Amino acid sequence: MERIYCLSREREETELANFAGSPEARLAHHELASRYAAKASEAEAATCAMLGIERVRVYHYWVHGCRYTSAADAIAEARHGTAQ
Repeated sequence: MERIYCLSREREETELANFAGSPEARLAHHELASRYAAKASEAEAATCAMLGIERVRVYHYWVHGCRYTSAADAIAEARHGTAQ
């Protein structure tokens, strides 16, 4: 949930930067967007760690012996596996 929020705020800040009236405002919005992007990455990593998902290479995840290429699929499978 935190990841989704951070990604939406990142998009919003990027959009605000595009319409900013001054270079200082544009820079501030880009800075906020990069901070939200970093928080989204941290939230994804925390969720993967909590569910026991092992990240092998960039965009490859191992869950219960199966490889997934998206974190969303890996998280869904890990949650499904722990629910059983």
